[in-house]
Amino acid sequence: MKTFATIGCLASLLLGAGALMAPPSWADATYQLSPSSLTLEPSGSRSTGSFQVRSTGDEPVAIEIRVTERQMDLNGRETRPDAEDDFVVYPPQILLQPGQVQTVRVTWLGEPNPEHELPFRLMAEQLSIAFDEPEAEVTTAVVRINALYNFVASLYVAPRGVSPNVVLESASHQNINGQDALVVQFHNQGTAHQLLTGLHLTLTSEAGGQTVTLNPEQLQGISGENLLAQNQRQFTVPWPAGLPVGPVTATFDLR
Repeated sequence: MKTFATIGCLASLLLGAGALMAPPSWADATYQLSPSSLTLEPSGSRSTGSFQVRSTGDEPVAIEIRVTERQMDLNGRETRPDAEDDFVVYPPQILLQPGQVQTVRVTWLGEPNPEHELPFRLMAEQLSIAFDEPEAEVTTAVVRINALYNFVASLYVAPRGVSPNVVLESASHQNINGQDALVVQFHNQGTAHQLLTGLHLTLTSEAGGQTVTLNPEQLQGISGENLLAQNQRQFTVPWPAGLPVGPVTATFDLR
């Protein structure tokens, strides 16, 4: 279901709550989604988990919840095919009053014995609802729905015993638009995702033997990034100062 099951039901709810008064300022309606990451097991009682959606605005807010796959390419760009056949999300649509909190339960229905952790996204999309009232007599309401704010959470389905195993496959010099750059490629050969938090990268020039260690502040755009299980990521940063341009050997650690 990509939209509210029956718009008329929502309209009835709002009209019954006094929505014939001045239309609410939907653009000011806000909400929060938590937690930002949740891991389920592929079978048993832990194959169900929950998120909370909390209204933090002064007006009602309508929200749709759905789950997508999470596919990531070498440069970290995500594609998100629909994954509705693999999950039950309840409720999939919410109408929150100011200050209200709604629990959303998510249950895995897919492969009960995956070989490695499976990554997904839980999407919470705010929907705009407005009413156009006829001037002469208020007998009907026209409902307009437009997507407003999206919140995205990480959702993993992981069998017990999974773990990451990140290796640094290559580190090399490239000239990009006339600028010297360092290109590094990591491969997570393990069965669970790994955040590159606290990354330190040590580079040694093959020509002169000089060594430079880059800390997380010098590795912005790499440190803290996510390597999904069985995935590769490639990153580019400016060539380090003090390191001769040319072939290098590299090692890394996460602190």
